[in-house]
Amino acid sequence: MRAMIFQQVVNEDAGCIAYLIGCGQAGEALVVDPGRDRVDDYLAWARRKDLSLTRIVDTHIHADHLSGNQALAAKTGARIHVHPAADAAFPHAPIAHGDEIRIGTVRIQVIHTPGHTPDSICLLVTDLSRGDEPWFVLTGDTLFVGDVGRPDFGGERAAANLYESLTTRVLTLPDSVEVYPAHGAGSSCGRAMSSKPGSTIGFERRFNPALQPHTADAFVSALMNGLPPKPPGFDRIIAKNRSQALPSSGDPEPLSVAQAREALAKGAVVLDVRSPAEYGEGHIPGAVNVWIESNPFAARVAMMTPPDSRFVLLATGPSDLTRAVQGLGRAGMDDIAGYLQRGMTDWKSEGLPEGRVAQITVHDLATMREERPELVVVDVREPFEWDEGHIAGAVNVPMGQAVDRIGELPADRPKAVLCAGGLRSSSAISALQRAGMSGWYNVAGGMREWVKAGYPAVRSARGHVREGSQNEA
Repeated sequence: MRAMIFQQVVNEDAGCIAYLIGCGQAGEALVVDPGRDRVDDYLAWARRKDLSLTRIVDTHIHADHLSGNQALAAKTGARIHVHPAADAAFPHAPIAHGDEIRIGTVRIQVIHTPGHTPDSICLLVTDLSRGDEPWFVLTGDTLFVGDVGRPDFGGERAAANLYESLTTRVLTLPDSVEVYPAHGAGSSCGRAMSSKPGSTIGFERRFNPALQPHTADAFVSALMNGLPPKPPGFDRIIAKNRSQALPSSGDPEPLSVAQAREALAKGAVVLDVRSPAEYGEGHIPGAVNVWIESNPFAARVAMMTPPDSRFVLLATGPSDLTRAVQGLGRAGMDDIAGYLQRGMTDWKSEGLPEGRVAQITVHDLATMREERPELVVVDVREPFEWDEGHIAGAVNVPMGQAVDRIGELPADRPKAVLCAGGLRSSSAISALQRAGMSGWYNVAGGMREWVKAGYPAVRSARGHVREGSQNEA
């Protein structure tokens, strides 16, 4: 009977992946890259397996979500391990390249792989109850399935370090070693991550596009070319993950309309997590719309709202409210004034002003382009999506840059906004309306439906059009 127990815990809302590794004979377990919002899940797993959580490892100081290391340690007494380059201010036991952690018959070897961050590590895992050959490697944000980590925190020098780490320490492992990264599709920590939960060293060496350049210069050039801007909030989250954690502020309070208006008067932002259609039908003026089904939800909220915002939440129901609070908390956005207790119902019953955004189909857009020459089409997708195919004459202003580039958009002309599917466009419209510009139409279905309906699209020299190529909403 094999003693090793292995569990992958995927957070599909954020693309984050944690791992639990245990030894049934020893009755102990280790957690790798825990998220703050899933601490109770890890504890429940350990109870079901009759294991004690004794170790916690973060493969690096995360930038897209708050680690659950300190919360989990407080509940279990487990020891936290991070690399010394993490510069962590909380109690921990440093681990460095070549160190080993033993959980019963499970051997975990530390591989320092600087590049994505200076403190990045990979963990090579061997189940000694079945042999001395390594079974799998937890690659953190160094190597993804189909991609590699972003060199956000050191530019070309970090990219060169990443190449060195990959070629001398990761890709030297046997082809049969399985690969399990800290993020998957939907994360902001890479550009083209696969939705597959795992891979092998051999498969990634052969098929991962980011690993095909065979010189350091070519790798750096390919990695830095077209790298999307660093998502807002990354630096704030890193600072929180390095510091001593503060206790959670608890569940948000229900607010009456009067209380909500008082919070707004003091600078709070309404975060409307309903669908674009519901938001368009009627919303609180100045609200920012990020549908709870948006992926990644928290990253888009950070992108569309001022830093350190205080939020009043507007949700369709309790489950969406809970998800919103968890998502915001995961990214360290804990300042929530409360939630509007009965949503738009009470707001409407008091006869207060409402905002509206017309939702149009791609067929409506085609007709409007013919009949209204003053119409401006605004495409808020990323440049690489734009390259693959866009509407002739459209203006490309990526969602994250929309408010900063508001001066490039004509205030006195109607504007139809589209993305891949209609979610980012609604978020961009809401932020631009909050900034004072009116005259908007949201194109439901976005570029995906435009291409599917057979309407013409043009491509940039680097891109090509194919049906269904736009895979993000």
